[in-house]
Amino acid sequence: MKVKSGREDEILAAAARIFREKGYHGTSVRDIAEAVGLLKGSLYHYIRSKDELLARLFEGLLEDTVRELGSIVARDASPEARLRDMVRAYADAVMAHHDAVGLYLREWRSLPPAELAGLGARRRRMRALLTDVIDDGVRAGGFAVGDAKIAALAILGSCNWLYEWYRPGGRLSRAAIADELAERAVRSVRA
Repeated sequence: MKVKSGREDEILAAAARIFREKGYHGTSVRDIAEAVGLLKGSLYHYIRSKDELLARLFEGLLEDTVRELGSIVARDASPEARLRDMVRAYADAVMAHHDAVGLYLREWRSLPPAELAGLGARRRRMRALLTDVIDDGVRAGGFAVGDAKIAALAILGSCNWLYEWYRPGGRLSRAAIADELAERAVRSVRA
């Protein structure tokens, strides 16, 4: 069942926050309903199950990010510039969707098998895009890494960890943090 746009956003945001706070298994449908001012039975007008909420949170987040990274890879720019832009974009997405990313990194194995397979494909696509740019940089002589896939995983891991320590309104802006991580990523692979 398709949810109305405004209410859908509210329900998804509440689910992401509560799943992050209590964990997926520790959160009840009643918790989510109360957070958005609905009775439990009324929430089922908008969703089929808690599993569906979890799948929808992950689906949109990764699809948008993979699409953006793909457009960066396709640019006519140096591997260094593309890597820098990819890391900025990914780090910003992690910070912008802080609760959902924290949930994703802890609870992705809780998805039903069909959704888990789709998620795995999107994760592999994101890693492959980053690996391709690193390989381009190695071929061009600007990057020197022993294994481009491990380098890509290390860069993604540094961005993923933002969910643990980033706080909106903290000492540095999202842009400043994304720039710092992008520069560190480029330095980590530069020849």
